[in-house]
Amino acid sequence: MIVSINFRSILKPPAIPLILLTLLANIAISFQCLGNTEPYRAVIQHFNRKSIGGGAHCPYLAVGNPKHIAVANNLGLLLFDGNEWELLDLPNGAQARSVASMDDLLYCGGQGFVGILNFDSLSTKTEWVDCTPQIQANSGPFEDVWRMFVPPPHQREAAKEFAAVFSCRQFGGALDSEGNYTEWMKGPIRNAAEWSGGIAFQSADSIHLFDWSGTLVSKTPITFDWKMEGIIRTNDEQLLILTHQSGLWEYNGFQWQSLAGDLDLHLKMTGVNCMEARKDHWLIGTTGGGIVSTSDFRAFRTLYSIDSDLTSNSVLDMKTDASGNIWVGLEGGVDVLKYNWPHRTPIGLEKLQEPGYSSLHLANGKRFWGTSRGVYSQENEDEPLEIVMGTSGPTWSLSEQKGDVWACNHFGAGVIQNGQFYEILPGIGVWKIWPSTDPTLWYAGTYSGIFQIKYDPRARHPKSRWLNQGKLDGFDESARFLFEEKKGVWWVSHPYKGAFRLQVDEERHMIQSIRTYNESSGFPAPLQINMCALNDSMIFATARGFYRWNEKSDLMVPDSSALNRWFDDQKPYQRIYNNLKGDIWIFDHRSVGFLPLGGLSVITEPSLRFASMAQNPAPTPFEAIEFLSNGEVCIPVEQGFTYLTPGLMQDVKTAPRVTISNITHLNTEKSVLRMVDQSIQLDAGVHALEFKLAGLNSNWAGLTNYQWRIKNVSETWSRPTSNGRITLSGLQPGQHQVEFRPFIGEHLQCTTTPLTIVVNSYWYQKSWVRILIALFSISLVMMFFQRNKRILEADHMIQKQKEHENRLEMELSMRKSMEQTEIALQAQKSKAKELQLANKNQELASATMHLVQKAQLVQTIDSALQSLKKQIPNDNKSELDALLKMIKDGGKLDDAWDSFTRQFDQVHVEFHNRIKEQFPQLTKTDLKLCTYLRMNLSSKEIASLMYVSLRAVEVSRSRLRKRLGLSKELNLLTFIQNI
Repeated sequence: MIVSINFRSILKPPAIPLILLTLLANIAISFQCLGNTEPYRAVIQHFNRKSIGGGAHCPYLAVGNPKHIAVANNLGLLLFDGNEWELLDLPNGAQARSVASMDDLLYCGGQGFVGILNFDSLSTKTEWVDCTPQIQANSGPFEDVWRMFVPPPHQREAAKEFAAVFSCRQFGGALDSEGNYTEWMKGPIRNAAEWSGGIAFQSADSIHLFDWSGTLVSKTPITFDWKMEGIIRTNDEQLLILTHQSGLWEYNGFQWQSLAGDLDLHLKMTGVNCMEARKDHWLIGTTGGGIVSTSDFRAFRTLYSIDSDLTSNSVLDMKTDASGNIWVGLEGGVDVLKYNWPHRTPIGLEKLQEPGYSSLHLANGKRFWGTSRGVYSQENEDEPLEIVMGTSGPTWSLSEQKGDVWACNHFGAGVIQNGQFYEILPGIGVWKIWPSTDPTLWYAGTYSGIFQIKYDPRARHPKSRWLNQGKLDGFDESARFLFEEKKGVWWVSHPYKGAFRLQVDEERHMIQSIRTYNESSGFPAPLQINMCALNDSMIFATARGFYRWNEKSDLMVPDSSALNRWFDDQKPYQRIYNNLKGDIWIFDHRSVGFLPLGGLSVITEPSLRFASMAQNPAPTPFEAIEFLSNGEVCIPVEQGFTYLTPGLMQDVKTAPRVTISNITHLNTEKSVLRMVDQSIQLDAGVHALEFKLAGLNSNWAGLTNYQWRIKNVSETWSRPTSNGRITLSGLQPGQHQVEFRPFIGEHLQCTTTPLTIVVNSYWYQKSWVRILIALFSISLVMMFFQRNKRILEADHMIQKQKEHENRLEMELSMRKSMEQTEIALQAQKSKAKELQLANKNQELASATMHLVQKAQLVQTIDSALQSLKKQIPNDNKSELDALLKMIKDGGKLDDAWDSFTRQFDQVHVEFHNRIKEQFPQLTKTDLKLCTYLRMNLSSKEIASLMYVSLRAVEVSRSRLRKRLGLSKELNLLTFIQNI
């Protein structure tokens, strides 16, 4: 920025007005388009680490290209096109350190890398112009490139061929648009910053000022060990330096002096990272104190920090875009300070985190804020918030009645006086109080009916001035909105029950009659109504436009006034208001509309202005909108309140536009298509395309939805979606008129982006093919008549052929039936065989157990006789020995073995044959052992059946393993079971 100020004069108080005038004049020349918001009231749009898809460290920003925002990131290069963030890798896989953009080119510096990226090439693929080899050949190897600059528009002619200047520790130099490099200065370089005429490099002992053409303008010695983060040069060649940790320093032409003051002290504690000039002040990004503002580099104000919703107190870079909004690079993401956004946070409410419900600004500057916890007051905007004693719960309305401040909340209603709440209507939720034609009577709409309040102007105490006359008998519904048609006749609306017309007997405090109006009375379904007052007449906001009461028919009818020229009568609305000037304000659940009519009697052709509530959602259906004397509107939101400035609200001219940045053909491995004159040509077939929509408008960054339609198919737009990637599938031959548009709200019609998709016809759909088909069809017709006789003669043969075919079908059917019967019989036989096998298996198991038990019995008897043999005389032992021999021969069960094997073979078919074929060397004893093992008998049971000892069985098993040739790793039982 070009700033001509003698900073030594800052120390002299009489010179301050002149300084400020000079400052404003110079900065105003430099800025072409800046925001209109006070520096401390901008709304913040957050892009945290999750949404940007990169790392947390964002040290440098580039906003020079109107289509992209570029951010140097510790994971690569981040690009934002208004719809989505994209993380690009640098060619050498390094981290991005610095970026600067001009026109369609982005200059990027990283770890040992400098390159140029053409934004126009991003629709196909990322193509870098790598300048690193040329730079290394001229100036030698280098490390991190932390600084990158491009000349501002008013300096581009002076820059001549140089398009970007960069700095690393080893040297500093410049690139032209083709990537050709010129060295400006040898290092070591400690830091670099932009000044009004070019670039300043800080070496170990001097500040070197270069203009944009690369000419050294001045060299100022330094003797202090500080790091320059910002520099301003005055007309008389004096310098002001912002250092990283050492505060502010001024060079008067002879020596450096510390510019002592509050700002200097603050910056020494918080540190400086960057600086950005505005129209009448400077913004300074600090290491640990957020963003501060100063106009004289003495006094300062902390504008944004974590306490005022900034993502982080560590501000790394700030850049102002073409809309005047400021992009902020942080430790933790990227924030946008929306200086052109219509919403403003009231001063003093920056830290208020409670939902707001109502507000009241008095003529003397005092302000009241009704929140979810009660009522806060401020003597003026510079004073802190103070809770009004006695208030609690959601405060639905605040109003000034006869000089008294009324507060209606969830627990009652009363008057606020001298910071104290005096309850008039206790114990019931009150929405609001309404004056009547009788200046001594007020009516309160409550959760369950209407209360009458008597006003006595002579009384001094609030409870004496306002007397609770009690509830009007005969009506118990919630009365959120009231309207007096005439004396004694009141209207009440209930959102989901309809409207009520009440005849009120004010003397007797009762309702004489009630007439209810709902769907049967003309209101649209679903029933969702709110009664409003417009130009002192009653109107109802409904789920389908606005309705009025027709006295003659006693029905609710659609509004037929001029409102239909600006508002869709099929859309849902919540509230409609007049301000004091006669302008119309309209509210739905997501947006606010402003129609500057200046009174319905003077209708020219006003343009509807619009403000989204997506970033500032309201907790209630706009019951407590307050119109301020300065033309702004105060609206309660989920975290406090917001001021809405009509002059900054959007209209059709300022609405975001959408562009098609990329078209991907999904049928052919996601190939990229190019548009020619808003049209694309496709081969014959059925196609699926993906469109990537973009359109950078920092006012709507992150808040824009998108719609599409194929106009020649349907006039209806698709449902709004936040996803900027739109897929159209099933595109068949023909010409398709596709349109895309951004969607902000129902009332703001954004400009459409058309695209013609031409899918070529199939070969058989071409005209010459159709002619041939027509000729061929005529030939077929002629052939038909010629063959007609032959067809008649062939009927008899055809009939015979059919009879023959019928016989064949019957035979085939019979064969199929027989086959099915045979299959059923086979299944039945198989089932019977399985059942027989199961029975035999059971019989075998029983027989086996019988043999085991018999053998065990024989062995038990043998054992008993052996014991008895020891007790009888030797003369009688011969007879006992004969008996023992008989028992031993019988215990071997040789006679039963053959019958057992026959029964075994019936269950385990061919087992014996298979094992004999595979192992013919097995003995009869081995075969018995294999049989018993196949039956899964234990060694003890086998010993009983073979009438041998358990040791003998183990020996037999060992011999069997050898004869079978089994290794130690194989299990004998498993092997036998698998034969």
